[in-house]
Order: sequence, then structure tokens, then C-alpha cells
Amino acid sequence: EVERERPVVLEEWRVGQGAGARLRDIQFPVLFAGSAYAERLPIGTEHSLRTFRHDDLVRFYREWYRPELMAVVAVGDFDADYVESLVRQEFGGIAAGSGAPREMAEVPGIDSTRFAIATDPEATGTSVNVLWMHGPDSVRTVADYRERMIHALYGNMLDSRFGEIAQRPFAPFLGASNSYGPLVPARNAYALGAAVADTGILQGLEALLVEAERVARHGFTAGELERAKAGNMRAVELAYAEREKTPSGAFTQAYVGSFLDGEPVTAVSTDLELHERLLPGIELSEVNALARQWAASDDRVVLVSAPEKDDVVMPSPGDLRAAFARVDAMQIEPWQDNVADSPLVAVVPAAGSIVGESIDSATGITTWELSNGARVLLKPTDFRDDEILFRAWSPGGSSLVADSLLISATFATSIVELGGLGSMDLPQLEKALAGTAASVSPSIGSLEESMSGAAASRDLELMFQLAYLYFTEPRRDSSAYVSLRQRIMPILQNRGRSPESAFSDTLQATLAQGHPRARPLTPERLNELNMDAALRIYRERFASAGDFTFALAGSFEVDSVRELVKQWVASLPDDGRREQARDVGIRPPEGVVSKLVKRGSEPRATTQIIITGPAEFSQEHQLSLSALGEVLNIRLRDALREDLGGTYGAGVSVGLQREPYGAFSISVGFGSAPERVDELSQVVFAHLDSLKRAPPRDEEVSTVRTMMLRSRETSMRQNGFWISQMAAYDRMGLPFAGIPEGASRINALTPARIQQAAQRYLSDPGYVQVTLIPEGEG
Repeated sequence: EVERERPVVLEEWRVGQGAGARLRDIQFPVLFAGSAYAERLPIGTEHSLRTFRHDDLVRFYREWYRPELMAVVAVGDFDADYVESLVRQEFGGIAAGSGAPREMAEVPGIDSTRFAIATDPEATGTSVNVLWMHGPDSVRTVADYRERMIHALYGNMLDSRFGEIAQRPFAPFLGASNSYGPLVPARNAYALGAAVADTGILQGLEALLVEAERVARHGFTAGELERAKAGNMRAVELAYAEREKTPSGAFTQAYVGSFLDGEPVTAVSTDLELHERLLPGIELSEVNALARQWAASDDRVVLVSAPEKDDVVMPSPGDLRAAFARVDAMQIEPWQDNVADSPLVAVVPAAGSIVGESIDSATGITTWELSNGARVLLKPTDFRDDEILFRAWSPGGSSLVADSLLISATFATSIVELGGLGSMDLPQLEKALAGTAASVSPSIGSLEESMSGAAASRDLELMFQLAYLYFTEPRRDSSAYVSLRQRIMPILQNRGRSPESAFSDTLQATLAQGHPRARPLTPERLNELNMDAALRIYRERFASAGDFTFALAGSFEVDSVRELVKQWVASLPDDGRREQARDVGIRPPEGVVSKLVKRGSEPRATTQIIITGPAEFSQEHQLSLSALGEVLNIRLRDALREDLGGTYGAGVSVGLQREPYGAFSISVGFGSAPERVDELSQVVFAHLDSLKRAPPRDEEVSTVRTMMLRSRETSMRQNGFWISQMAAYDRMGLPFAGIPEGASRINALTPARIQQAAQRYLSDPGYVQVTLIPEGEG
């Protein structure tokens, strides 16, 4: 068993290799100097995994798997006394062992600034981070709890400033953040970090330091603190509202954490009570004081990572030190908190009306027909106590846009979201929404335009208002557009360095036979992006609500949303258009196409096999194909991982589409050593062939049925499932009464039906196989 598992763990180790691992291997010895963390990761080294003796495992087990070092946590729908008796029965008789006490690995403090500047040919981004090292802390008292609240307020406010800066044209970084907390159990760190352009390391570092210093000298504003408090309080209130629906896993995680770090577990009712009592009394001066306190440590590390380029000169430690000195000598002005004083919706529209109403008795789904042609689907539930999900969709999407405008269509919703709404730019909008639980996001896909959102009950009207504004008042913001382009370009310029990107681009282009709409996004293609064209496309796609369907699922009563729907949905414009998506002609190749991508230096391979073909869509065929995919998952995991030790994991995914044309796909992917690709691929095709010739075993089908039923049982109690099912059934024109019948369809699965699916989809399939191997192999 040990020798069967050894190659599997080696494959797990192999998965973790690449540019990120090589950069880490340069930085960790500096960041964790003098500690075990500087030497290696817990998985070990390739040498140790290949050479350890069986006796080493036994020794490790006996030394550390001792009952006096361990705990058992059980949470769920069970009788506590009975489960406790089982724990005592199974674990109570294990004698205490003997060995070293469990100790925390120490990280020695160093009173100096260290620098780790790392580059790699395959790195795809540049970043700069500053970490001030501190000793560990913990929450043991109410005063400790209050201090953690202050930490959270500080972090949220500084991150909000970073976000606002990143949205400006010619920003000094692509994105930035701050944090304070455990780096490892023995060390906390206050960290400032930014993603920057390849030539913007010093500029980005200086910007991070300036904002931290701005807080140290001038503090945050009263408005910033009030918004942060409101957001903090709203999060706790929402958790309290859902206290009876808290997942078991959340309790388990809290109890395990308490056992490992000794911090007490607080009930959400205690959290609410402490926030109500303590949050209002937190003073601005207390939060501001952290800026000096956290950055006062002399134990400081500066980490820089970047792609290795001939035309980019990396800064030296002296250059980085000089940035600190420049900021110390700067004149830094206080922060200007730009807050809008106008209402979110300046002119409230005249309400429309509901002109038709019906209810599906099997599911309780209510359908409204509105005066502007739109339809609304309503599914009240009791799955969560304060969650309402929203979705809207209309056929068309980018398929109705010319090929030459595809890039503008692709970025249209991003440009709109970054521009704000109505009279408010995005920072003003975010400030106006502070302390609320409502969100909406538009999207233009290949076949439809849509919106999705969520809200707590008291913020439901706000969610409707946001959706109304995304339809009627998208905002043109040229500064936000310039900022978006400047943030995307450095990412695209380095994307091609990644072997994985070259692999996925080849796979995508091959499956689409080089169709212009399937070309990867490159710096050259980004030049096709035009703000005015993007906004025109957005307005065209959302100009008319008459062919939209809106859906709500969650904790509401139908009558409670009636007036909101009339006010904010039935009032949307309708120009009479009723559109359908267009088939743009993307088709996979016929026959067998095999391609080899040679990129990268690590001794690892990635293989993807995509089997495709025309197919008729039906729910029965979709279910049979899904079951076939699950059987393949089980078989390939056993064959490729457990029996051959050739991969850490193989994944199978399947799909059956009805639009824009009927087709199926079966995708098999696995990672491996380069020299084992052919061997493992042959095993994959052998298992595909075996399912055509003989049905799966009864126990395999029973396992698949059980998995599907358990997944469905869980999903049926989730609002996300119901809103997705409403959308799917509505698009297919099927009655909602079929949604609860899914379990009976699963129970009707048989080995013969799965074999029929294999024969239907695998008899004479075309397939594409793309394999990534390192340069110099093959």
C-alpha cells in the first residue's frame, strides 16, 4: 500500500511545481529565516518522497498520532448522547502514547529589513509586498475581541482607499491590499501588497507606503469610520439572522480552530451582543493608532517577484530602501473623502402593472406577466432566514454583435460596472451602499444578456433600484475606462509566459477550428476595445425589458414584493423587440486531432481529451450522460491514481447543449510525468471502450445514484438551485412541475441506460487531445 501511494504523492508534489514554487523557494528562506518554514513545505521534497522508508511512516504515526494530542469534533443532525458514546467506544480505549510534546515552530525575530527579489521566466505578474513581523496574539477576553474589531475596521478602510486609487487613470498599482494576522502560528504580520506593472515596482511600493503614512499622519475620516462600522455591523446582523441555518461545517471549523489555537468559540448571538455594545464606542483615534503601531517593527521583509525579462531592470535593495526614505521625507496631504449627496435614483419612475398571474401547484412558483412584456418568476422559500437571490435573462448576448465588436462586447459590462450608476461614480456608489446587503451585476454572455444579484429582506428595494439603474442609467466614465485598460494590459503582456496559458489557448483554438471569436485575448486584440462601442452594445442589449424574464428565490412572501416589482421592473422600457440568439458557426473539428504544446521547464505534463459530436437534447439524455461521466470519474480515479499511481487526480466533465445547436462533450483531464502520458491516455480510451461493450456494474450505478441523490437532496434546500432551475426550465419551455421529479429520474437510472449513453456518444466520436510537456521533451 505504501508503494502504491508513493507515486500518487509524488504526483501531488509535481502539481505544486512551477513559477510560483520557484519564486517561493527564493522568498521563504528570507521571510522565515532561521526557522523550519524556510527549509521546505510540509509535503516534503521529491528526494524525501522517493526515498523514505516504511519504518519512517510508522515512527511518525506513533510519535504524533497520540490521543493526548488529539480531539474528535462531531457536528450534525444526530443524537448527541449516542454519538458521544460512539466516540468513547472507538477512541476511549486507545492508550496514551509517549513522545515529544507538540510545540509551535518558532520564527526568530530579526531587527533589520531583509529583501527577497525573485524573477522567473514563467511568472505572469509583478508584485511588491512589505511585511512587518510581530509576535502572535489571541482573543481571550472581551478587550481582545474589541481589539480585533478595531483591526477589522482599519483593514477595511485602508483597502477601500487602495480600491479607489486603483480605479484612477495612471494608478501606481493594478490592485493593492493590507492585512494583519497570523502568517504562521508563531508569527503575525502586518502586510501591504500590490500587483504592479513590470516597470512599476518602486512606484507601487512608494504608493503603498504613502497611503500607510497618510493614515499615520492624518488618520481616517469620520465618514470612513462610520461606513466601516456600518458594514461590520451589517455582516454580524446577517449572520445572526441566519443563525438557525448555519451549516455544520462552520461549527466544525470553529471547534477545530479552538482546539488548535485555544481561542474560545463565540455564538453568533454573543457576536451580535458584543458588536452592539462595543462597536459604537470605538474611537477614530484608536483605529488611527494602528498605523504607527503595526509599522513600527524593525523586523521587516520586502518581497518582490516579477517575470524575468531582458528589457526590465529589477530594483536593488538600495533602490527599495530609498523608497522608504523618500516617503518619510514627503509632504503628504490628508485624504479627500468624496461622497455623493444625491439620492441613488434621482427620478422615481411611474409604476407599471401586473397583467397576468399563475401559480404552479407542484413547486409553488408564481409567474407574473407585466405590462411592459417582462415576466417574473417567484419562489418563496424557508431555506435561509434572510437571503433573496435575483436573476434576469434575455436571449441574444454577444451572438448578435459583429465579430469586429466582440472585444467591446466582452468588456461592456465591466466598463459599465466600473463607471458607477446614475450621477455616482463607482467610489461614490460603493460608499452609498456601505452597510447594506444588496448587490446586482450585469453580464453579456455568448447567448444571452443577464443580471444577477442578492439582497437581505430590508435591502430588497435597494437591489431592485440597482437593477433599474443598470437598465436605464449606465454611466459613462472615461477615467474608469482608461484605468481598466491600464490594469488589463500588463496582465495580457505576461500571460503568454505561462505554459498553462499556452496550453489552454491551443485547446480553445483547436476546438473552435481557429474561429475569430475563439481567439485568445492579447495586447493586440485589446486595441479593438472601444469605450463608446462597448457602451452602445450594452445599451442595445439592455434597452428593452420586454423579452426579459426576472426571477426571485428566497425569504420573501409573494405579496410583499408585488409593489416593488410594479415600481422597478414593470416600469422598465420596452421597445417591442423579441430577439433570439444567433448561431455564430463555431464547431469542433471532425475526426481525431492531436496536438503537443512544448512549454515550461518543470518535469510535468497536462493532458486534456475532449470528445465531441452532434446530439439531440433531452433531460433523459442529459441525465444519462451525467451518469456516464460519474462512472468514468470513478473508474479513472481507480485506474490512473490507485492502480497505476500515475496521477494525483483525473477529472471527467460532460455537457449536453441544445443551443446554438445540439451537441455533447466529454472531457477527461489529468496531470502526470511526461513519460507516462501515452500509457495513461491508452488506459483512458480503454475504459471508454469498455463502457460501450459492457454495462457498468450494479455497484457502480448504485454509487452514482447515491451521489446524485445526495447532491440533489442538498441542492433542493438552496435558493441558488431553485433560481438556476427556474431559468433552465424557462429557457427550455418545460413545465416547472418537472423540477421535483429529478429524484425519480435518478432512481430510474440503470446499467443498461448508461451503456446506451456510452454507445450513443462514444461509438464513432471525434476528439481533440492536447498535451502540455516541458520544452526539450518528446
